[in-house]
Amino acid sequence: MNISFFLKPKAEVSYLSADCSVRQALDNIMQSGFTAIPVVDPKGRYIGTITEGDFLRLVLSHTSEQLDHMTVGEVPRRIRHQSVGIDARMENMIDLVSAQNFVPITDGRGMFCGIITRRDVIQFLRDSCNKSEAAALK
Repeated sequence: MNISFFLKPKAEVSYLSADCSVRQALDNIMQSGFTAIPVVDPKGRYIGTITEGDFLRLVLSHTSEQLDHMTVGEVPRRIRHQSVGIDARMENMIDLVSAQNFVPITDGRGMFCGIITRRDVIQFLRDSCNKSEAAALK
């Protein structure tokens, strides 16, 4: 199965630009309620995912004045979340979706297309199992 079936498109997903200020990013992550958000460069290419923990480590190790002059692209990230190409098959991303809350999806140029959430994959698998069980009972 092609993973595009599960894609939440970029237009429906929270993400940050690498040139966004840390203050703006903190406001965004607080308002969104998410614990991790994809980061794209100014051209729209996926460059990583930033987490609450990354921001916490940053805030604890820098002064307020330093934070005022930093961008999201300058924030050290502890974990390197991997992305998957839009033409990948489900089998290629099972390990990633089990280790990450979401998997960023990119096109052939590395442009950020959206995400696939762990929740959507689990719901699909649950529904598939339920259909299989129902068919077996007939």
